[in-house]
Amino acid sequence: MARNLGLDGGVDVADRIRVEAAQLFHHRGYGMTAIRDIAEAAGISSSTMYHHYRNKQDVLFAISRQFMTDFNNALLPILSDSTRPHQERLDAAIKLHLTISNERRTELLTIRGNRGALSLDQLRTIVRLQTAYQRAVREVVAVIQGSGPVDAELITMALMDLINGVCQWFAPSGSLTIDEIAERYLRMARSLVSGGVPPRRATRMATPG
Repeated sequence: MARNLGLDGGVDVADRIRVEAAQLFHHRGYGMTAIRDIAEAAGISSSTMYHHYRNKQDVLFAISRQFMTDFNNALLPILSDSTRPHQERLDAAIKLHLTISNERRTELLTIRGNRGALSLDQLRTIVRLQTAYQRAVREVVAVIQGSGPVDAELITMALMDLINGVCQWFAPSGSLTIDEIAERYLRMARSLVSGGVPPRRATRMATPG
């Protein structure tokens, strides 16, 4: 029987529901997970579960929205930091992107694997959050690369493809740590953004005031 944390159990029940649901969705599958399974894993009753979320789809949306909100809150300030050169901003963002993707891998893979289960309005919300991040990366890339909007868009999409794939295959038991992988990926990303040549002198030296 589930240990009922109730509504005033001194814990963030909604957060615990999201954490446990992400584990179940990832390992068991979204379609094979019932509301009662999530409630049991979170140590609450089904009635308490329904107090926080109307249905399983709402739980998935909450997982997706919380992840992307946290992700953007961490990454966007770095990309818009006018006290740092643009290359330094991009390097720091890539490192943190890989770190968060690794630390919250279960949530991320749950989101990627179940986008089709979201309603159209829910999906639009997630896409808006993702677009905000990609736009910030594209603006930094455009300055570093000195390219027009079309080239910057293509380079940004290629960059996203490069770094988004790591969480699919990285294993902590492997020969490289996530930090070592990040360093190698930084070199690849710099080459991709620069087009294989050093950035323009003005871009290297520019530090927005």
